[in-house]
Amino acid sequence: MSAPSTTPRAAATNSVWPRLEPLLPQVSKPIQYVGGELGAVVKDWDAATVRWALMYPDAYEVGLPNQGVQILYEVLNELPDTLAERTYAVWPDLESLMRTHGVPQFTVDAHRSVRDFDVFGISFSTELGYTNMLTAIDLAGIPMLAPTAPTPTR
Repeated sequence: MSAPSTTPRAAATNSVWPRLEPLLPQVSKPIQYVGGELGAVVKDWDAATVRWALMYPDAYEVGLPNQGVQILYEVLNELPDTLAERTYAVWPDLESLMRTHGVPQFTVDAHRSVRDFDVFGISFSTELGYTNMLTAIDLAGIPMLAPTAPTPTR
């Protein structure tokens, strides 16, 4: 087990759930943002040396059955020093509320901000997911251009 991180990234252990939950009664399909389904894994943030956010750039109900993401999620979480969580495209009703209330793109497993992960992996089955990917990157607050990207702290 590694020592708790002293970098600003340690704040990622804070869930966005307290800011997200009050928004859910205002959206059409709130269950897709709750998480906790059979097979979900939530690992200790500070015990991991590498943290992956895996995205299927479509709605939860479309992305959850994607076997490629599920296999990678399971394999990564079997590694003792690796943490993997999943994120999906949010529907426009929640996207608007997230922007209004400053809620970032989050994982469904522990509701952590996608921006705080070391690796953001995206699985595409069609080019239709490209715009959803761009929306998720924007919601996460991840810079689109390299000159504005932060320098890694590790």
